[in-house]
Amino acid sequence: MDWITRQDLRGNPEAVFVFGDNMERRGYGGQAAAMRGEPNAIGVATKWKPSMSAAAFFDDSIECQVAVMQDLKKVQDALDAGKTVYVPKDGIGTGLSRLFATAPNLDRFIKRWFEDREKPHGFGRCPTCG
Repeated sequence: MDWITRQDLRGNPEAVFVFGDNMERRGYGGQAAAMRGEPNAIGVATKWKPSMSAAAFFDDSIECQVAVMQDLKKVQDALDAGKTVYVPKDGIGTGLSRLFATAPNLDRFIKRWFEDREKPHGFGRCPTCG
């Protein structure tokens, strides 16, 4: 989906929607504006905090990798339960978190993780926007 709206989440309560989040689990920048607080949303941490300061960004450290893996486990659990999972078309960590620049290995890992699951699980297309 190009851009996920709160209406998409509320109109598809059985589906799960994924967005890039931060470890503080607060803020409404990027896709979090549409998804934070919704029961069918899963935030995958890609930053330490909702800030643009240098200390807010993830790097390729083990600590950051573990944080991402813990959140991706929630997405995997949803897939294993047969849920349809929606992810923004641009992916996770591509917007405000700028993983491509601050954590390129982690960025590649996340992209590959979703690509590996796209075909076998058939990530869904939004019934509202296609």
